[in-house]
Amino acid sequence: MDKILMNAMRFNSHSGVLEEEKKNGQTFVVSLILFVPSIPAWKTDKLEDTIDYSKVYEIVKNTVEPMQCDLIEYMAGEIMKNVMSAFAEVEKITVKIEKPLAPIKGDFESMGVEITRSRNDLEGRA
Repeated sequence: MDKILMNAMRFNSHSGVLEEEKKNGQTFVVSLILFVPSIPAWKTDKLEDTIDYSKVYEIVKNTVEPMQCDLIEYMAGEIMKNVMSAFAEVEKITVKIEKPLAPIKGDFESMGVEITRSRNDLEGRA
């Protein structure tokens, strides 16, 4: 199984449980691991033989930035659903979302979630 890694993509969204998060927005840091049975580009050096990272980036951006949800767990599910809908060759996906400015009093780098699901896990998700 081959993996495509997309690390620490930064987006702004008005998501969160608190009203101030919904009103003011904040930065979300999103990382993906796309699991693909085989990436022929390692032999061919052709873009059409791999997944176009720029297209995945746009899907994530177009999912996260307009989204207004309460939980990053839900945001991760939407990212998984949208990426897998666009790329049939992705059999499994890991989505990591971090909130560097989570509204929690204390000293921390970020709060976040990491969820891994296969294509079968996502079937039937609305």
